[in-house]
Amino acid sequence: MLADDNINYGMEGSVFNIQRFSLNDGPGIRTIVFLKGCPLRCLWCCNPESQKLQPVVLYQAENCIHCGSCLKVCPVPGALSPDNPHFIDYDKCNGCGECAAVCPADALVQKGKKMTVQQVIREVKKDASYYRRTNGGMTLSGGEPLMQYKFAAELLKAAKAQGWNTTIETTGYTTNEEALDLVLPHVDLALLDAKAPNDEIHKKFTNVSNQVIRKNAARIAREAGETIIRVPTIPGVNADDQTIAEIIEYAKSLQGVHEIHLLPYHTLGENKYELLGIPYRMPETKTPSRETMNHFKDMVEAAGLKCKIGG
Repeated sequence: MLADDNINYGMEGSVFNIQRFSLNDGPGIRTIVFLKGCPLRCLWCCNPESQKLQPVVLYQAENCIHCGSCLKVCPVPGALSPDNPHFIDYDKCNGCGECAAVCPADALVQKGKKMTVQQVIREVKKDASYYRRTNGGMTLSGGEPLMQYKFAAELLKAAKAQGWNTTIETTGYTTNEEALDLVLPHVDLALLDAKAPNDEIHKKFTNVSNQVIRKNAARIAREAGETIIRVPTIPGVNADDQTIAEIIEYAKSLQGVHEIHLLPYHTLGENKYELLGIPYRMPETKTPSRETMNHFKDMVEAAGLKCKIGG
């Protein structure tokens, strides 16, 4: 670990996954650190376990052997109950993970744990040799990393101290100017979501206005080393010519933005909703066809921007 008096290696944050050897979400080979907490509630969210800042416990019913070990250690009355169709009452569960710790069959899995900056960087450092060869590095994702902006800033500073490329995947949503003040100076690449230019549609499908995002996007594009707009391309939300054209104009209005990534809608996270005991609200939505995605790509490139399908 490099010594740096300006980095608080002891600061703790809430992390729910660290994914190694990724070829997406930034240049080269990357390690993605997923932080918990998100102010949006996108109906298509593929990481619903990331939305709350505190840890959550997933229940995998097919693994349960009904031994009762979890019921004996749970400190919250009524949080676990065989009479509950989903076994866990998430209005009562505090995510402490006592149940998951004693489950012999991995039917209960805790998502989210406290880690220090030092612990995260030690994990990310395992792949440092690959970063040097490929200009790779660390990507912060989520959730929304700006919700834990002080922790995110220390992670980014520590990564830069190691000489790694730093990338942040963000919705751009924060009402705290300090978040951008602390984070942006240490970002080589911002992967900035653009979901819906129409504010009412944005509210309907994400539960927040896009006005804050638009304001922050202008600053992110100015101050991050580079910014790429990423569009989760979703039928019924934005997968039509008019909306894609509006997103293209929005991207072109941002200083220094020259590239758009189109991310086809998928249902890879749908099973997580069942594990969390909540309904998936877009079950009828289909992945856009290859022809549709190539058509949108042609639109982006015709406007003078680079385009890639996928991240």
